[in-house]
Amino acid sequence: MTSATLRRFGALIAAAVLGLGGVVLTTGVAHAEDTVGIGISPADTKGKPDGRSRFTYQAKPGQTLTDHVRVTNTGSSKIEVTLYAADAYNDENGDFALADGSEKKTGASAWVTFDGRPKLGLTLKRGESKTVPFTVTIPADAGPGDHPAGVIASAVTSGQVTVERRIANRMYVRVSGDLQPILTITSFSGVYHSGLNPLDGSISVTATITNSGNVALEGATTLTASTWFGAAIGRTSRAELPEILPGSTTTVNYEITGVPQVGFASVRMLLQGGISGDAPDPGPLPVIQRDLLIAAIPWAIVAVLLLGGVVWLVLWLRRRREDRYAREWMAHTEAEAAARAAEADAQELAVAVASGSLAAQRAILPDDVAGGSVWTHSDDPDGQDPQ
Repeated sequence: MTSATLRRFGALIAAAVLGLGGVVLTTGVAHAEDTVGIGISPADTKGKPDGRSRFTYQAKPGQTLTDHVRVTNTGSSKIEVTLYAADAYNDENGDFALADGSEKKTGASAWVTFDGRPKLGLTLKRGESKTVPFTVTIPADAGPGDHPAGVIASAVTSGQVTVERRIANRMYVRVSGDLQPILTITSFSGVYHSGLNPLDGSISVTATITNSGNVALEGATTLTASTWFGAAIGRTSRAELPEILPGSTTTVNYEITGVPQVGFASVRMLLQGGISGDAPDPGPLPVIQRDLLIAAIPWAIVAVLLLGGVVWLVLWLRRRREDRYAREWMAHTEAEAAARAAEADAQELAVAVASGSLAAQRAILPDDVAGGSVWTHSDDPDGQDPQ
């Protein structure tokens, strides 16, 4: 395995932790009897820590700044330390992160030099500290706003595996000009989760927030839910938003609990931007609002109503079919009765005609027929003669 491969592997297993002043890499064991550790902090001209948590500057294009960083060997053996600057960005989790030392410098890290060089090597004995001056030269064409970076102290230990340990302090260079502190909610979606209890449920909300301005900002979010006639439902959700660097985007997830199944919920998200740490105040920031309508269907109740509706429909169709059968049967029986009555009348008429009974004919025949001619039996070969 080559030294370069070992170095890359060691960099992968180094764990990064976000501290107050910057990115801290955990201390590991190089040998059974030795430990390796590095400390770094901003310092004054006398080499003493001055209480700053990070390097923060306000400058004009073309201006040159000078500052100091104190590096300490906190391990148990002598170490070789390399000082350099790296550009900052938000990683996929939205955390502050610094680029690898091998990456090309395109931001504020390219403005930093140590004794005129982009990197400076130091040898520190056990417990020794050194204060190193560095220069930040802002280009004449630098754009206004925050330019984030970090000052890194790196120590490499060799053994069966080469491990690089890095510790850093954040750096923010704010270039004067038109400051635009702008946070926007670029996407906002939610899903309702129901259960067997129609009085309980939750809403999962996902929001994508973008820093579309030129000032590093953090913020605070508040989520509320309401329903019919503006009645509040669920428990208000509040959360702190980690710092978002200019041009970066982060995705956050929230949950509103205690939301009953009332048909729909109107979810409102309020985002209040703010500055981070001891960064210069860019002025008042507006509250950003987004609204979202989510269905909160009481599916258990809907299922019961649908089942009841199906049962009612089946019973109604059955009753309608039975009523139709009853009407058809009545019509059939009435038709049969009328046919039998007509047949009986015809037989009686035939008997009356045969007997020549005028009264019987008038009783059987309709009035318009009975009131006219009466038919009697005749021996006339042409049939019956009217009288």
